[in-house]
Amino acid sequence: MNKPENCWEKNQCLISDILRKKHICKTYWGYEDKDLEDNGEPKLDAKMVEYWAKEECAGGYCEYCYGAQFNEFFTEKPTETDIAEYIMLNSIKADVAKKENRKKLINLKSKGNNEGQLITLCIDHDYKQVPKLAEEIISVIKSADYDCLLNALATIELYGETKKWSPHLHLVTRKIKKAGYVAQLFRRKFQKEKYQIYRVDVKDITYQNGMNYVSGIKDSPEKNEASEMDREYRNENSLANLYEI
Repeated sequence: MNKPENCWEKNQCLISDILRKKHICKTYWGYEDKDLEDNGEPKLDAKMVEYWAKEECAGGYCEYCYGAQFNEFFTEKPTETDIAEYIMLNSIKADVAKKENRKKLINLKSKGNNEGQLITLCIDHDYKQVPKLAEEIISVIKSADYDCLLNALATIELYGETKKWSPHLHLVTRKIKKAGYVAQLFRRKFQKEKYQIYRVDVKDITYQNGMNYVSGIKDSPEKNEASEMDREYRNENSLANLYEI
């Protein structure tokens, strides 16, 4: 997945140099009134003197001139740690802004579009700590802020159509990326021993049907009975029925 360009990361050396520099107030050179002829031309022995460009500098109340402010970014001379932290903070802000703008654009494009996807992550049947693991996986997905998820919801299910133990997670999302891209992304992240995921499936489906599915509204009596067993298990193990991603 290509990461959007972040100018704070790309230009760290240049930005660091700017942050290190003390603000120097502007001045200009000119002649005093006593050294000018009546026609405004300087006298032969006139010498130019330096003037402050801003009134606050000349008046002695400039925050930079009397030392209240080191530059436009720091009140005191910054350490290298100060500079690194400043760049990191603004880099994070820039990333957040890009993500928010991306979401707004995707939301705009998806208006009136009912295309969705159902993502299924199957957990090893023999794994014992399913509630803790499932919530950890959901937390990882939320913090990753994947670009293939929009208006996504997740649920933890424990029983299949045959009512046999079959722990898995379902996520429904509006369709942003192709199913193959989404499947590859989730397989690379979660098909590891740490997460006990042995299969990842991604199915194109209408968003409304996907919402019904994760809400436990299935298309057969057997599946609906299994959904009721799922709800009972979630209640007994203090799990939410739905998680916003």
